[in-house]
Amino acid sequence: MNRFEKILLTLFFVELFVGGGGRLIDFGFLSIRQVLFILLIMTFVVRIISQKAIFDARVNTFFRFNPLTIGVYLLIASFAFSGAIGLINNHAFSDIITDFFRVSFFAAYFPLAYYIAEDRFSKDRVISLLKYSAVAVSIFTLVIAILGKTIFSADFAPYYYFINGFMNDDLYFRPSNSVFYKSHIFVLIAVIISLNAVLDKKFTKLDVVTLILGSISVLWSETRGFLLAFMISVMTIVLLDARILTQPIKGFSEKIRTMFTSKKFLRKMIISACIVVAVPFMFQYMTLERFETETPKTEETKKESGKKASGEKKKKPEPEVNDISVNTRVEDILEARKLLADPVHLIMGLGYGTEIGGRVTGIEMSMLDILVEQGLVGLAVWLVLCLLVFYNYHVVYQKRKSISTMEISLMAAFMGMLLLTNINPFINNPLGIGFFLFILIVSQNRKEKESNGELAA
Repeated sequence: MNRFEKILLTLFFVELFVGGGGRLIDFGFLSIRQVLFILLIMTFVVRIISQKAIFDARVNTFFRFNPLTIGVYLLIASFAFSGAIGLINNHAFSDIITDFFRVSFFAAYFPLAYYIAEDRFSKDRVISLLKYSAVAVSIFTLVIAILGKTIFSADFAPYYYFINGFMNDDLYFRPSNSVFYKSHIFVLIAVIISLNAVLDKKFTKLDVVTLILGSISVLWSETRGFLLAFMISVMTIVLLDARILTQPIKGFSEKIRTMFTSKKFLRKMIISACIVVAVPFMFQYMTLERFETETPKTEETKKESGKKASGEKKKKPEPEVNDISVNTRVEDILEARKLLADPVHLIMGLGYGTEIGGRVTGIEMSMLDILVEQGLVGLAVWLVLCLLVFYNYHVVYQKRKSISTMEISLMAAFMGMLLLTNINPFINNPLGIGFFLFILIVSQNRKEKESNGELAA
């Protein structure tokens, strides 16, 4: 691996982690993310040709026919099939292309499957870039939010237009002047990884900074899906730790005793319990901060004789929150149900470019979007690849009877993202696909190491 490849991969991951929607810098009709993606593919192809490794599966991952590569090929084929279905259904060609290009980022699997290796661009290096990027995004969003809440609060509109003009409309401001940025998803992932490292006492100063700044930034984004994803991730960490801790112990009572005598496990259980208790209150607070409340009109009661009861009214109703976010998702579900009423559509999908709830590309619930456009067949391929992550680590665990803190953190973060992607669209756009590919590749590499009898790094 040469210097240019190392720099290119560093830029590729840093842009993915901090670049939000990917259009902070444009080169004509191409964004910086698209340029780096194309450069990565081209550089990898040049390496294959220069090394005369067209038929060498160790280098040419296009011919590395393991379960993961086959799954990726099937998924890419399902993308092409959904594009063809969209054309057959007379969907707008521009909408089909937009949907297809959004998921074509999966082609980055082939160069990344070669480059992400301990002797090339290691997993630890990617995680380090993730943490530094998370700190940068946290500081950036916190500064913007603080300025919006203080100096520019009285006259917020000019500040809003200036910042979003600079950021290519990639920032989403809340009514409280807090800000959400798409790269917050990687801040959340970094917080989960750093939290587990701190709880296991295997942390660095970077982990502490990431945990503190990242947590504040994520909370200030007022994104309720992040709360739920974080809660699920922490619960996953506790469950995996419980399994590893008690697996060699015989007898249910002994397993319970072992869990409650482990200081490390008790620490994680207490943190998890606190989060589970706190999330509903924080969820309600964010809902009230983001959405307006409406008070239903009251009607005067009447006596049975038909006369008005003087001054007597019904009990004043409680204010109702106009949660347009939840309402929109309910409407999308109902619309999708109508679209999939035909069994053929349910199985094969309606193709790319399908309009769901007034939106043509990228509704808020990724799995529902996949189901409508790619049908049960396409959704099944996505789910198989998701399960492959956990299967790979299960194989590792069966062979070694343990997995590392980092591997538990990655699985927990991925579990959180799987929940989050049904609330906010991540897994079928470059942001989610990038993390999905990373954990697929590192889990596959880890499984192959164990299968080949090598000790884990």
